[in-house]
Formats: sequence, C-alpha cells, structure tokens
Amino acid sequence: MFSIDLLKGKGLPQTFDVKTSVLKTVPILIPLLAITVFAASYQRDRAMLNNQQQTLKSNQQQIEQYTKDMAEYNRVNTQIKGMEKCLKDISKALSYRIQVSDVLVELVQSLPDSIFIYEIKLDRNAQRIKDQQEDSAEVKQRLVVRRQMQLVVCGYDAEQSDAAVQDYVNKLEQSPLLSEIFVEIKPSARQQGEVDGRPAIYYEIDCVLQEQG
Repeated sequence: MFSIDLLKGKGLPQTFDVKTSVLKTVPILIPLLAITVFAASYQRDRAMLNNQQQTLKSNQQQIEQYTKDMAEYNRVNTQIKGMEKCLKDISKALSYRIQVSDVLVELVQSLPDSIFIYEIKLDRNAQRIKDQQEDSAEVKQRLVVRRQMQLVVCGYDAEQSDAAVQDYVNKLEQSPLLSEIFVEIKPSARQQGEVDGRPAIYYEIDCVLQEQG
C-alpha cells in the first residue's frame, strides 16, 4: 500500500503494522470461532439427545413387556398355587379312601367270563377307641376308620356262576395289590333275581379294608 504526499506529489509506501492488522481481525475471528464451537457442541448434544431418546424408548418398551410378563407370571403362579392346594386336598382325602383306579382295574381283570359286576358299594365307619397306655394309667383316644367294599356280581347259569365266583374270590385273595388294601375277601350272600328280564343269581362279596387310624 502507498500513501500520497500532497506537498511532494509522490506516492510513498505506507508502513504495514502486522500487530495492528492481527488486532483488527481478532474481533471478526472470535464470533466465527464461537459460532463454530457452538455448532459442533449443538450437533454433539443433538446426537446425544437422539441416542438418549432411543434408549428411553427401548427401556419403555422393555418395561411394558416386563409388565406384561410379570402379569402373566402372577396369573400362572396363582394357578399353580391353586393347583397345589387342590392336590394337597386330594392327597389328604385319599388317605381316607382307597386308590379306586388301581383297585377297579384289578377287580375287572380278575373277573371270569361267566359272571359280571353288577354293583359296588363302599361303606365307611369312623369311631374313637380308647387306648390304655402300658407305662401309665393314662387313657388316650384315637380315631379309627373302618371301611368295607361290597361287590355284587351276577351270573345267569347257577352251576357255572357258583364255580366262577369261588374262582374269582381266590384270584382276588392272591392279588399282591389287593392284599395290601384288603384284610379279608369272602362271599357273604347268594340270591335269585333278574337282570334285563332274565333269571340271574346275585352274589355279594365283602372286602374288608385295612383300618386307618
């Protein structure tokens, strides 16, 4: 750059001050740098915000799923507890009853072809019995349950039926399963009757079960 000397009419070179020039540009650079830093910070914060929003959305979805799973877990757990209580009640009830399914299978499988089961009756009698203690004069009471099952079988031919019933009783007495349940199996009655309009013979078989105390 040049300066003009009006008296001499000549162009003189103007002195260039670097320090002054730098100072003049500083006010312009500072806003530019500030804007650049702000823009970078804004982009970074915006990216972090988007990331946090995605994480929050994912967590909310997981919470909703876990809530549904927990509700389903509570429902199933309630059912399980109800079933456990039911099974306990059934197990407790079975302690006062025979195992019907196994006994019926054994009764049917041992049945001869010439006779058939007409009726099954089950009688249960509970009473308290006094027990004298051996080492003292104290008398205690205990509950004893006596049960008896009565089988009513029928046959149409007297000669065949009589022999078939005796054979049937023998098979029942020799059964390992029934020997653990019954203490006595014996015929108790025989009488004439009709079944489906045909003359028939009824046989009553008493099966005394183990006492329960």
